[in-house]
Amino acid sequence: MHAMALAVLVLTGSCRQAPTMVPGVFTVRSFGAVGDGVADDTHAFQAAIDAAAKVGGTVFVDPVEGGKGYVLTHTVTLRAGTSLVGSLAGMPFIAWEGVPRSMQVGAVILARPAPEEYNGVRRRPLVPKRPLFYLSGGNTIRGLYILYDRQPWPSDAEFDKPGSPYHYDTLADLTKRFIPEHVAPCGPTIMVAPGCASTTIEDITCGRYYDFFYAPAGGKIIVRRIYLYGYHRAFAMREARDVVRISEIHLVPNIELPISWEHAKLQAAITASRENILFDFGSTDGYSVTDVAAFLVHTGFKLGASAANPFHDPITGENVSFKFGQGPWGSIENVKLDNCVVGFDCVTGTILPNQLTNIMVHVSIAPGETFPAAGGAVGRQAAFIAEPDFAGGTLQIANLSLSSFGPTSVVATGQMVQQANGRAFLIDCPTGQPRIDYADRGAANIEIFGLVISNIPADHLFAATPGTKSSVRVRGFVHNGVAQGDLNLGDASLLKTGPR
Repeated sequence: MHAMALAVLVLTGSCRQAPTMVPGVFTVRSFGAVGDGVADDTHAFQAAIDAAAKVGGTVFVDPVEGGKGYVLTHTVTLRAGTSLVGSLAGMPFIAWEGVPRSMQVGAVILARPAPEEYNGVRRRPLVPKRPLFYLSGGNTIRGLYILYDRQPWPSDAEFDKPGSPYHYDTLADLTKRFIPEHVAPCGPTIMVAPGCASTTIEDITCGRYYDFFYAPAGGKIIVRRIYLYGYHRAFAMREARDVVRISEIHLVPNIELPISWEHAKLQAAITASRENILFDFGSTDGYSVTDVAAFLVHTGFKLGASAANPFHDPITGENVSFKFGQGPWGSIENVKLDNCVVGFDCVTGTILPNQLTNIMVHVSIAPGETFPAAGGAVGRQAAFIAEPDFAGGTLQIANLSLSSFGPTSVVATGQMVQQANGRAFLIDCPTGQPRIDYADRGAANIEIFGLVISNIPADHLFAATPGTKSSVRVRGFVHNGVAQGDLNLGDASLLKTGPR
């Protein structure tokens, strides 16, 4: 009833009266928010939330006219038990279909973090960054379109034009220098407090973020129906000691404009960064990820963190690692990773498995790095990489499809597996590591039930470092349309082509 009454108030232009006409609902305009795309509305948002916190209420983000939005420059803290709601039903706006900014209406947030929020002296020197939205616990945040409209988004023409601030002499220079030289390293868009629980984040569209979601520790967090694309990580969890459920995620670079053939170099710069990760899980107990579609990302899933490949805390700036036994475990289902450098980077293992079901990985972007395989270095491009501290861990995979082709019209560094000298599987798990609990750490265990590989030659399926005793067992295999027998990719000499 409250939602219906509030909708009537919005349609009649009377939303300033919502605090009295709908008990427990407060509007940002009632506390001075302008939403003209110019005025700083941070204080008004915080004032509305602070008022709602007194009764455990909800703050409504009034819709704006085309091309306008609420400017936020500093952290907005959702007090415990409060909620921030934009769209009353479903996604806030069809922004990802490429509607021009001049036509974008609704609950539009223009994120413009002040430099002191991410690059300056803070009250607590050990905390160099702050998030845009900080969730204290027991919160819901939903129905918002968030755009970092001051972050650069240059076209190929801008990169190519001499005298342009984005001009580089070579593509290698561009992919190495553009992000550190031009992109503001903002704090995460949404952060949940350490130990935060009972929190829901849903129906959010976000573009040009540096990191989108960060959970330092906590659980009972639900994230669903998120459309986004940005520079670094989409979902980063340092530690989570209870169930975190993430579903219905769509990551694709058409938040503002359609996927453009005119942004191939920008997409090359983004996907060249190893920090461009869809899911970065440090030490996470019992995570659940389902229904994911991603297009143009460096790494789909990074599981664990080691000294050589740490988890970067976006707030403190620390590089964090975890020992074997503290790696993430959980389930991943119905995932499509389209055009990536690495599908799954398995860094730290534990005795509990990571279960993967109905997975498609399309590896087709040049890595720019090498992998020290026996017999000579290969490209660090792969659907699956198992690193040393994953030895003893297990991936249990059912229904896996791997493929490759070079999408050069979409990303300037598009390369097929054979072009980049990558592999479907790269294993770096040396033997002789100490047993922990019941885990034999002589090998990484990858068990695959149902594998289909297309457009990847047989001699580009597998590579391992010297001294690795791998364990990649396949039950049911189709290669380039030809049915094969079972495989054990731990010994490359066992790999044969043709029916068996």
